[in-house]
Amino acid sequence: MKFWWLSWKDLLLVARDKKAFLTLILMPLLLIAILGSAFGNMMKEDEEITIKKFTLGVVNLDQGQLSKVLTDEVFSKSLSKQIQVKYYQEDELYRKIKDHKLTVGIVIEKDFTQSLMTGKGTKVKLLSVPDTVIHTTIVQNVIEQFSRTIPIEAVASQMAQPVQGGNPSGAIQEGYGKKPLLKETTIDAKTKPVSSFQYYAAAMGVMFLLMTVVQGVSTMILEKEQDVFQRLLLTNLTYPNYLFGKMLGLIIICLTQAFIIIAGTRLIFGVDWGPSISGIAIMTLAFVVNASGLGVLAGSFIKTEQAFNVAGMFGTQIMAALGGSMVPLYVFPDWVVFVTKFLPNGLALQTYLDLMSGAAFTKILPAIGGSIGLGLLFFAIGLIRLSLERRGKYA
Repeated sequence: MKFWWLSWKDLLLVARDKKAFLTLILMPLLLIAILGSAFGNMMKEDEEITIKKFTLGVVNLDQGQLSKVLTDEVFSKSLSKQIQVKYYQEDELYRKIKDHKLTVGIVIEKDFTQSLMTGKGTKVKLLSVPDTVIHTTIVQNVIEQFSRTIPIEAVASQMAQPVQGGNPSGAIQEGYGKKPLLKETTIDAKTKPVSSFQYYAAAMGVMFLLMTVVQGVSTMILEKEQDVFQRLLLTNLTYPNYLFGKMLGLIIICLTQAFIIIAGTRLIFGVDWGPSISGIAIMTLAFVVNASGLGVLAGSFIKTEQAFNVAGMFGTQIMAALGGSMVPLYVFPDWVVFVTKFLPNGLALQTYLDLMSGAAFTKILPAIGGSIGLGLLFFAIGLIRLSLERRGKYA
């Protein structure tokens, strides 16, 4: 346990550095405030204006008159320029959405027509993949508008079987619009849209955490250049202990920064990070381990602190752009969103967005396991690489 004092030394150095405090704490909050305010309405406007044609998967369990009007007349004919309707079995629809072969689908329950006729509201399950707000919003609005405006008396008079129980029009008019018109469920429990402040709080948070990792690894390389590392080894500090100590200190610094960013955005801007506090905390730890391991791995291949600073900051900007910190993820194609999950910041940002949308802790376990596993793998490779380099140098 000789590496504890080395971690403590790094923490004290950062705490005494006013420039580091401004960079790590105040800059993220300032950028979140600027971006959240500047782009507050842009995401909503894009969702209303940019409508590209997409495929809607439909499972019709009702087989009633109104469900056929909704699917055949409204979606297939009236919205043929925006939506292409394909029919599936229920199990097949769930599988295609889970595999991202479809972005959105609906399951019309068997009592859809009867519920709408009696004023109980529609019974439709809306299924979507994560980070697909536009298509989900379009389909939801269409169903709600259909439920409010369809002339039920005219359709009912054309149905083969008469409606029992007297005049239903009174019940329809009385119950219309008072009960939920849409029961929405998703494959990844995405139940709430993410606001611009929520998005940029997570996006700027992961980007600045990457920058902190770069600074921490740069300090480690600088110590090697200035022979500080060699003097530390005179204290009987082993090489693995040195790396563990530096990585532990870096993880603690990053976790402190993340806590201040999350708490600060919650208190100052009212950002809702989701109901799962444990999910946010553990995902943050997993992301920090992943990013720190990647930093150690990158640092093992670069000899000088100046070169690593340039490469690290350049790489951070590229990863931030690809991972969604600069441009919202929803403008990227689905395959790009999937590929960015292999980046520490891309995976963390998408997981934060899922948690903000209401995802349960169990849904993000694969992301947590993947982040920690990749971080430990990166660190192990970096440790082996540096150990071999040291042996060759001092053999």
